[in-house]
Amino acid sequence: MQSNFNFLFYLKKPKGYVSGPVPIYLRITVDEQRAEMSVGRECLPDKWNSQAGFASGSKEDIKALNAYLNILQAKVHQNHALLLAAGEPVTAEVL
Repeated sequence: MQSNFNFLFYLKKPKGYVSGPVPIYLRITVDEQRAEMSVGRECLPDKWNSQAGFASGSKEDIKALNAYLNILQAKVHQNHALLLAAGEPVTAEVL
């Protein structure tokens, strides 16, 4: 069974935010149902490219952060493929 599947990395500023690093969240949407979770990493808002969903820059810490996000992205795709192959229902919470 096919389902619409999308995911997005984004920054979620806490209430009362003034400055400093902001937590990165992953939003998975399957057939208009959302699930969100923190990825356990932070990024400065001025280093974040919201259109790409990744940090922008060429320093080692930015490269390491983007590599981590790429690994998470690959795991989400892998789990989606495994669920489809097994005939299991695909939901945002399961992914």
